Amino acid sequence: MPKRYNCVLLMTDRPDLADAAEAFARERFDVRYASRHSRNEREFPQEAASTIAHGNVDFLLNYLAPMYVPKVVFQEVQREAINFHPAPPAWPGIGSASYALYRGDPTFGATAHRMTAKIDGGEIVGVAQFPVCSEDTCETLFSRALRATLDLFFEVCQELTLDGHAVPTGDHWERAAVTRAEFERWMTLTPTDSPDQIVRKMRALKNPRFPGPFFEINGVRMQVPKGLDPIKNPGSLSSLWESNGNNEPTRGPDE
Repeated sequence: MPKRYNCVLLMTDRPDLADAAEAFARERFDVRYASRHSRNEREFPQEAASTIAHGNVDFLLNYLAPMYVPKVVFQEVQREAINFHPAPPAWPGIGSASYALYRGDPTFGATAHRMTAKIDGGEIVGVAQFPVCSEDTCETLFSRALRATLDLFFEVCQELTLDGHAVPTGDHWERAAVTRAEFERWMTLTPTDSPDQIVRKMRALKNPRFPGPFFEINGVRMQVPKGLDPIKNPGSLSSLWESNGNNEPTRGPDE
């Protein structure tokens, strides 16, 4: 009979994504600690850190939990500390679905990688891919990536169960992880943007749950009005830089 390994499991708080992942993990591992976290949580749970520090934990699995894992924590893990990321190796960091749509990528997906001190920079041990559809928005594309992340979680956990370690895929990150500040700047349209850039960025950022894109007048950042449709009429944006406003909201942590 193969050895039964143990793990610490951090998850999203969405039941539609977490329930199946937790059940799968409990069938295969001795789960010493499991917790679920909302998208805005940032503090690593102290109980998880204590369990790892004192319990000879084989695996630390971060499945869509939003917090950064301190180096002092993942270095205490005996075998593997793996993060499951809802984006392909082409787009580490923030805004992955929007960047993929803007660039016109034919595929999108999810990545499993070893944890390092560098965010979304560790060795890649699993990749899932699916085609981008012509009607996709960043909301639908990111939602499909979350489902692909669940499938990838199943795949990697099965590998850990059988082999006790993950095997690198040979894939590499294409760039450094995009930061929140970089994404916020990218969401801002400028008067020098071409009609093609505006149309592609509007499609890439359209999301009913989050604001954006934005434009600026005299250093004041405002959201493009929801009723404006530069995709059908790119020239309509020219009037924006003659308007006034004072709003600067932000998006969620991943989209």
